[in-house]
Amino acid sequence: MSKKFFAIVLIVVMSVMVVGVQAQDEPETYILGVAQPFTGSLGSFGEDFARGIELAVMQMNAELEAAGRPVQFEIASADTEQTPEGAARAVQTIVQTTGAQVIVGPLTTGEVLGAKQFADENGVVLVAPASSGAAGAIPGDNIYRVIYPPDNFAAKAFAGIATGRGYENVVVLYVDDPFGNGLNDSFSADFVAAGGGEVVSIAYAPDAADLSSEAAAASAEIAGLGDNTAFFCICFLADAQKLLQVAQVDPILSTVEWMGIENLATAEILEDAGHAALLQNANFVSVSFASTTTPLTQPFIDDFVAEFGSEPGPFTNYAYDAANIAMLTMLTAGNDGEAVKSMLPFVSNRYIGTAVQAYLDENGDQAVVIYGIYAVSEDATDFVEIGMYDGSSDTLTFDG
Repeated sequence: MSKKFFAIVLIVVMSVMVVGVQAQDEPETYILGVAQPFTGSLGSFGEDFARGIELAVMQMNAELEAAGRPVQFEIASADTEQTPEGAARAVQTIVQTTGAQVIVGPLTTGEVLGAKQFADENGVVLVAPASSGAAGAIPGDNIYRVIYPPDNFAAKAFAGIATGRGYENVVVLYVDDPFGNGLNDSFSADFVAAGGGEVVSIAYAPDAADLSSEAAAASAEIAGLGDNTAFFCICFLADAQKLLQVAQVDPILSTVEWMGIENLATAEILEDAGHAALLQNANFVSVSFASTTTPLTQPFIDDFVAEFGSEPGPFTNYAYDAANIAMLTMLTAGNDGEAVKSMLPFVSNRYIGTAVQAYLDENGDQAVVIYGIYAVSEDATDFVEIGMYDGSSDTLTFDG
């Protein structure tokens, strides 16, 4: 062997060794998909959810680097456009362009169901932080609805409130999507079973430009049913604000008592003085997560404010928790959808979140249910907790 040939071989071997060392030093990248509505009436929720997920990823990457673990997470996002079709496109785009196996989202049950077929057929796991519609309670699929419990519990809580307040009948205005349909059906059945009278249900199209005709229909139904009839708004926040514009000048809707779903119990809906006055006079009540805390609650809020300069919006902590559950599972099972699907319930059931212990039922849905009952504060600037609902015993308790 010539000296020249030996030198060339030596250089090649050394180059391979250097490349190998560099490859070992470079961390493996796991893609965490984020499919949320960044446009539409729920766009503000989607954007805030994305910030919560971003915070979780930043913190996880910092901890992994400090521990010398050769793994880093990277986010790949897509807009679901707040529709089932948009959610399917978003999930498919993330998977096909990045190879992601795990996606946090989508947000609503309609979006989750829109993306379900692609996820199931391609071994992709969807970790949905806020989907709660009854139609999503499906055993054995690739969807895990962590932290926020399914709506059959909320339906029981609202039925208990309605009968406890002595409502003989209820008129329901609900969004015509899997979430609204499911909650309306469950509440109607539970209210009648608990001894209530008639339930009249009126649907409205998702993201409707105007709710004047639906408001008029609800007003007429309430008038026809007579005294002790209440109004139940199963409406997203932007839709409820459109409804309130009409309701505040309606002689029926402005004088009956109201109930409303969890996303209406926010100070934002009270920023309009007319809306605030109506809801306060209507003895408005909502059911949402109780204001319980864990050791992670305040640190999450503090870290979010430090990073983004504002407090997290409603339910943003659920997205933060969902991202942590997803990443912890990926660190355990690897960047493989089928392995993550097998391992995620085990990891989730041992995760203490920013508000509640995560624990999944046979459908992969959150099973620990402690709701708060909320009413408008005396100064009509925010909501205060006036009671609690325990899903494990189906019991309502009120303060004072």
